[in-house]
Amino acid sequence: MIKTYPNGLRLVVTPMANFKSVAFSMLIMAGSGDETKSEQGLSHFCEHMLFKGTTKRTGQQIIDEFAYLGVQYNAWTSECATCFHTKAVADNIDACLDLFSDMYFNLKFDPVDFDKEGDVIVQEIAMHEDHPVSVMYDRMNSLFYKGTKYEHPVAGYAKDIKAYRPDDIYRYVKKHYIAPNTILAFAGDITMARAEELVAKYYLPFMSTVPATPKQRENVPAIQPAPTLLQVKKDTEQQHVILTIPVCNQYSEDRYALTLFGLLFGGDMSSRLFISVREKLGLVYSISTNLELSDIGGSFGIVFSCTPKNTQKVIEVVNRELDLVLRDGIKEEELVKFRNQWHLQRLFDSEVTTRINNRIVDQISTRNQITPIEDELKIVDALTVADVNAVVKKYLSKDKILTVIVGK
Repeated sequence: MIKTYPNGLRLVVTPMANFKSVAFSMLIMAGSGDETKSEQGLSHFCEHMLFKGTTKRTGQQIIDEFAYLGVQYNAWTSECATCFHTKAVADNIDACLDLFSDMYFNLKFDPVDFDKEGDVIVQEIAMHEDHPVSVMYDRMNSLFYKGTKYEHPVAGYAKDIKAYRPDDIYRYVKKHYIAPNTILAFAGDITMARAEELVAKYYLPFMSTVPATPKQRENVPAIQPAPTLLQVKKDTEQQHVILTIPVCNQYSEDRYALTLFGLLFGGDMSSRLFISVREKLGLVYSISTNLELSDIGGSFGIVFSCTPKNTQKVIEVVNRELDLVLRDGIKEEELVKFRNQWHLQRLFDSEVTTRINNRIVDQISTRNQITPIEDELKIVDALTVADVNAVVKKYLSKDKILTVIVGK
């Protein structure tokens, strides 16, 4: 159930019978892709600072109250959004919203805490730089989205984090933490009427009443970055490799066939790449695929780690498997097997309230509508071998591969 208020605030509720808990997500459509050059890293910095105090509570009081309630709570920042979330027994969700709304509307922190948290983020950036797989993904993201709003890392750069002042945080929150950018989602032991009561109590009285249209991402043609090889030197035992091919954006109907093919090609131990690269040749411990789609582009990635002497051999096998599928296509039994996997994954997701909220806020923030799991499964069930093969041939060319190798 979706409700859009006149001021642009959106409320999404998924009542679930026989559940004892409620998951709540407060998503703000402000991520690293919404930052100007002088704001890089501020979305993530704001995520940290919202836990550092309000006009009513200190940062320690916020943490202690969450702990006293015995709830799960956390936050994350991506290229497209910042999300604060919790999971609590139904009786405690009122108190959780009291905390989250206070953080949202009444941010106020000690400058000393600001400086310390900036140091924490610098340490976080350094930690990621010490992790070769994180470096691999970050460098590929920057390479793939070079020259676009998504080129810079979500956490920003250490030199910028050190230069920001408290007023930068306050300005950014005032600019982006507004009703048209905000989606509130509940899933679990809650009704639509109860959720509306909570929103009326903790959000609407403190928001603008000026009519507004909810923020939406623009559907633009997917970018097609040129094939590139980037090698990043790190003192590691293995080389960590990602091979990426540009595909469609998040609005394309081709995303269903690409997701299904991703499962088939590198989704698990019965996938083509796992069998050919690990089981038959023993060249890697693991190899997998990942599909990442945004409003301006999408990437189909093949990820593996191995000792340097095996890297070229693995790439050759991956290319051979791509040639094989482009020439001969997939088989009916493969389609059925991995379609069944898709069904199970969606079923498992539908039993976890936090995953339900994540899926829903993602759909609302990208397309401003919800596609029920049942409808998605019908779309996937309708895909034929010919459909998947056509999409594979449309996008997956070896001539378009971008490569990042991290290691010796």
